[in-house]
Parts: sequence; structure tokens; C-alpha cells
Amino acid sequence: MMISKIQVQNLLKIYSKDNINKVKPQEVNKAPGKNDQLAISSESRIKHRVMQAIKQAEDVRTDKVEHLQEQISSGTYTVTDDEVAEKMIARAIVDELV
Repeated sequence: MMISKIQVQNLLKIYSKDNINKVKPQEVNKAPGKNDQLAISSESRIKHRVMQAIKQAEDVRTDKVEHLQEQISSGTYTVTDDEVAEKMIARAIVDELV
């Protein structure tokens, strides 16, 4: 999966404090003996689900890191010019689309 810098910035804008606290007020019956109610916006529910998914995701793919470390140590890790150019172009396209 490729995540661009612009995608991260857009997510931060979406989940900024200004957007998180938008809650549609619910009518609360003020009659004696009635409990208050809490209303949570759909944006806050989405943010909560996203944050849970992020917390559960692995930060580092250790198997891939170990494999790359072995290749670098043994001198067998190589990247062609074409591969570098391809990744640069792909990243630029993703940034432009997002």
C-alpha cells in the first residue's frame, strides 16, 4: 500500500479538532428524573473506528525489514534505475490524484 504525503495531510485536515467536535445536539427532556443524553456525530464515530484500526495495525513489517537487512548485509540488495524512476513517477501520480 502506498500512502502519500498529501493523503496524510488530507486525513489530518478531515480529523482536525474543528471537525471532530461537530455534534448535532439532541433534545434532552429536562423533566425531573430523566437522564441526560449524549450525541456523537458520525464524523466522530468514523474517527474512532479509524483510530482503533491504526492502533491495531503493525507499525513495522519485521519479516520484510529482516529480509532487506540480510540482503544489504550480504551485498545482494540491488535497485535498478528503472525501479527508482518508476516509484518516483508513481508517487507523483498518487500525489497529483489525491
